[in-house]
Amino acid sequence: MIPEIDALIHAHVKEGEPGAAVAVIEAGAVTHRRGYGLANIEWRIPIAPDTVFRLASITKQFTATAIMMLQAAGKLSLDDPLTKFLPAYPTSGHDIFVHHLLTHTSGIKSYTSIEGWFPNRIVHDMTPQALCDAFSQIPFDFKPGARFLYNNSGYHLLGMIIEQVSGVSYAEFIQENIFRPLGMNHSYYMSNEPIIPKRASGYGRTEQGFRNAAYLSMTQPYAAGSLGSTVDDLVLWANAVRQHRLVSSAAQARMFTPVSLADGQTEQYGFGWGMSNYRGHHFVQHGGGINGFSTFIAQFLAEPVTIIVLANREDLDTGGLTLKIARHLLGLPAIVRKPITLTPAAKARVEGKYLVDHQWPLEIVHEDDDLYLKTEKAEKLLPLSENTFYLEADPETELHFAEDKDGKFQQLTRIHPLFPFTAHREHDE
Repeated sequence: MIPEIDALIHAHVKEGEPGAAVAVIEAGAVTHRRGYGLANIEWRIPIAPDTVFRLASITKQFTATAIMMLQAAGKLSLDDPLTKFLPAYPTSGHDIFVHHLLTHTSGIKSYTSIEGWFPNRIVHDMTPQALCDAFSQIPFDFKPGARFLYNNSGYHLLGMIIEQVSGVSYAEFIQENIFRPLGMNHSYYMSNEPIIPKRASGYGRTEQGFRNAAYLSMTQPYAAGSLGSTVDDLVLWANAVRQHRLVSSAAQARMFTPVSLADGQTEQYGFGWGMSNYRGHHFVQHGGGINGFSTFIAQFLAEPVTIIVLANREDLDTGGLTLKIARHLLGLPAIVRKPITLTPAAKARVEGKYLVDHQWPLEIVHEDDDLYLKTEKAEKLLPLSENTFYLEADPETELHFAEDKDGKFQQLTRIHPLFPFTAHREHDE
C-alpha cells in the first residue's frame, strides 16, 4: 500500500460515505490496491478490490478492442461502410465508415444528447435496433470526418456490428473473447436484473446528503457504457493491453493514434482511448460517468504506470484523483498559483454564457466580488492575468479568454490534461 494515496482518497471520501476502489500498477506489478468508503450505505458494506462497479464509458475500450480483433480475423475492415452491416441505416447521402464510429467523427446524433432523453427516455428498455431507430432519424450534426464530437450512438452501432459479424450478442462476445481469456471472472454486462456478486450500489449527492442513483435501463448504454468490473480485473485488462495479448502491437498503436479530421487537424482520441499529456508525461486514458458511478483508467506509456479509480458516487472527480495520484508516483511538485486582483471592469469582460461544441452551456458569473464557473456546480475562479484564470479547487485547470469585442471576451479555452475544450460566447442572451 502507498500511504500518500490513502491520504489523497481520504480527503474526498469521508466515514460512512460511498467511495472508490483504487489500483496502481508499476512495471507490471500491483503496488496499491484498496477500497475506500462503502459499497452499500444501507448495509454499511465496505468497498474492496473485488467490488463490482459500473464502468460506464470505459466500456468503449473493450468495444474498440473487439472491433480490432474482428478486423484481425478478417471479419471486417475499419474502412468498411456502416451500410455493409446495417444496410437499412439512413445515411442521408453520407459515407460513414467503421473508423468514424470508433473516433467520434461520424456526425451521427448521440442519443444521450437528444433533448429530453434524460431523465425521461433513459428508463425504458430498448433493443439495440429500437434505440438505433430512435437516433438514426435525427439529422447529422456534421459531415462524417469533419469534426470530433463525443458520441455514444457511434459505439452503440459498433455493438450492433459486432453482433452482426460474430453471430452472438455483444455481451456474449465480450465475455467469451475478452473477459474469459484474460481471467476477468468478476466482469459483466451490467444488466439490472441478474444477481451479480459484490455489485456496488450507486449514489448521487444532494444538498440533503447522498441518495440512491436514479434508475436507468442498462439496455441503453450497451456497447458504449454497459460493462462492469473490479479494479482487480482491470489490472488484468491493463496488463493485457501493455502486453498486446488481444491485439497486435501495430493494432494497439493504431488505437493510440489521434484521429485526423478532414481539414488536417487532429483530435486527441483514437479508438476507445484518449491521448493526454501531464507535464511532459504522455498517457492514454478514458473516463466514465453513469448514474451512480464515476470511473477512470490511465496508462502512462513510458514510465510505465497504470492508475485505476472506480467510484460508486457521481460527484467524485476520478480523473482529477488520477492526476493527483500520478503526481505522487511521478515525483512531480504540486502546482502553486498566485492570484492577482482585478478591477470590476476586467471581471465584467469574462462574465456571460458560453457554449461548448455549440450545445453544452456554461456560465461565468460575478457573485460577492468573486468570479465563478457554473456548469452542474459552481467553481471559484482566481485570476493570473486579465485573460487567464484558474480554478481554486483545481489549480491544474486554467481558463484562457480571447477575442475581445465591445469590452467582452468572445472565446473561452479550458486548458487541462484530461478535459480541454473551447467555448464561444452565446449571443442570444
